[in-house]
Amino acid sequence: MLSCRQARLEDAETLFAMVRELAAHEDSLAALHTDLQRFRQDGFGPQARFAAVLAEVDGQPAGYISYTHAYAIWRGAASLNVDDIYVRAAFRRQGVGEALLRRLRDVAARDGACRLRWEVNVHNAGAIRFYERLGAVVTPKGLCRWEIADLEPG
Repeated sequence: MLSCRQARLEDAETLFAMVRELAAHEDSLAALHTDLQRFRQDGFGPQARFAAVLAEVDGQPAGYISYTHAYAIWRGAASLNVDDIYVRAAFRRQGVGEALLRRLRDVAARDGACRLRWEVNVHNAGAIRFYERLGAVVTPKGLCRWEIADLEPG
C-alpha cells in the first residue's frame, strides 16, 4: 500500500540516505556538501529551512519530495519551491512520484500557496511528459546560479 506523509525528525537518516542516492544517481555525489547533522538541523530544527514529504510502500521508504517556502511577488501569495523529487529504483512506475506531487499540491493548497515550482532538465523528455500529464506547465526559461561561496568579498 502506497502512502505519503510529512517527514519527521525520526525520518532524517532515511531521507538523507535517499538524498545521497539521488546525488549518486545523477553522478553528483561530489556536489553534496551537507552532512546528516546539518540535514537534521536544517530540515527539522527550530528554524527549519526545508521540509519534505516521504512516500512509503508497504511501510518501506520509497521516495521523497523536498521543498522550501517562497513568495510569488507578482501573485502576492506564498508558493512552494520543489528541490528534489526522488523515487527509489525498486518503486518506480508504481505511482510514487505522482502521489508525492499530489500530496505536496494538497500541502500547498492547505497553506494558501498559489503554486508549486520546480526545475526539470530540458533533455528529460519522460519527466516533462509526466509533469505535463499531471497538468504542470513546463516553460523554457534559463536557469542562472551565482555561487556565493565562490565570490571574493567586496
